[in-house]
Amino acid sequence: MNFVRGFFTLFLLFSLGGIALCDDLAGDSGANAPAAADIAAGTDAPAAAETPADQDAASVADTAPPVDLSAPIYSAPVEAEPSFKLSETESSIVFSQRLTWEKAQYAVRYVVILERKRDNLEMYNEVLRRNVDAENPYLDISVPAGTYRYRVQSYNILDQLDTETPWQEFTIIQALQPSVVSFDPVVFYLDRETPRNLTLAGENLLPKAEIYLQNQVIPGDAGILRPKEIYSTELGESTRLIFSEEDLVVGKYDIVVKNPGGLETKAGVFSVAIAKPYDINVAVGYSPMMTLFGQRDFFLDHFFVPLGFSARASYIPFKWDIGYIGVELTPSWTLLDSAKDQKKTTAHLVVVNVDALYQYWIRRREVAINGRVGFGFAGVFNYQFQYTDTGKDSKSMSTAAFSFNLGASVQWFFYKQFFVEGGLDYIHIAHPEIPMGFVKIGVFGGYQF
Repeated sequence: MNFVRGFFTLFLLFSLGGIALCDDLAGDSGANAPAAADIAAGTDAPAAAETPADQDAASVADTAPPVDLSAPIYSAPVEAEPSFKLSETESSIVFSQRLTWEKAQYAVRYVVILERKRDNLEMYNEVLRRNVDAENPYLDISVPAGTYRYRVQSYNILDQLDTETPWQEFTIIQALQPSVVSFDPVVFYLDRETPRNLTLAGENLLPKAEIYLQNQVIPGDAGILRPKEIYSTELGESTRLIFSEEDLVVGKYDIVVKNPGGLETKAGVFSVAIAKPYDINVAVGYSPMMTLFGQRDFFLDHFFVPLGFSARASYIPFKWDIGYIGVELTPSWTLLDSAKDQKKTTAHLVVVNVDALYQYWIRRREVAINGRVGFGFAGVFNYQFQYTDTGKDSKSMSTAAFSFNLGASVQWFFYKQFFVEGGLDYIHIAHPEIPMGFVKIGVFGGYQF
């Protein structure tokens, strides 16, 4: 009897313990299981406060990095490249941002929660709660511009919350399609003194847009002309570009406008050109000379010859970025005299050179360096003696020879087409009996046609 009574007591204790254990397990399961209204396997939960809408243009400025669900709860995110794409429909362009994360070891599904920050407030409203299959650790979203944050929850085979990432914040800015309706002027003429300002009129020409000129023949960065200053209106209907004179290169260009977010447009053709197909320069000036070597006993008794004049006429038909090429005609006259041994000698030195001319602009339409080299003709005319004791003159003589010229000068256009020019020229007279060498100093004033 005592044996039966003891067995019955043990059975009752085990029964009560089993009931209590089942209640504990049921309580834990109810505490960890997600609410059916919020998360249902394979279905989306209803969004709160706001719902996303596909926008015709949006882009991520601060892209959220992928997060790691295989690490402990609240682990640091894993950095990765941004992932987004633009897709074009019949009526618009849709931007999609991809949220990615690392696979969790025991996950059978994920729940992605997306919240949007309220304007000027440190508060967020939930706008998206979506289930994602465990085999696809990413979610493509298309939402309006704004500041967002998201987190990813991992659920295991028992449909219990296993891990949860920290909030990851990112910003989506609206990307507007720019358009250029007109621009003025349509050409910059390098040989005309005009402001290098280009004004665009259109829509969505944003203050932070990237705007430049792209050469139609030279691709890539080598063919880009960038303005030194850009002024855009807040409404984006007008933009003024200011270019540096030194950066301009002859060619035909497209006007490229790239708005923040990647949308861009092209307009053209805009040209950088030369207005005149050629230049004609005419100048006259004072040109004394210094004798380097020669028969001074015949003509000169001093080093410096002060009385001389020159003229110049140049024709420049080839205008390239590396410089201008042309031809120049330079006639000059110099009075040679000496007085010694009771006789005075006089002669007239006439030199006419035809030179190849190279012109390089240091500052366009203002300062240029000229280099010249060529051949010509040199003649000593009316060479005669005048005896001081008798006052009689000898019979005049003349001689001529080929000459060689090498020179350089600086040209300054001080007012429109008026310029002054100064430089040096070496003249070699290749006379078989009396070779001579001179350095002519030239100071000219002229006009460009």
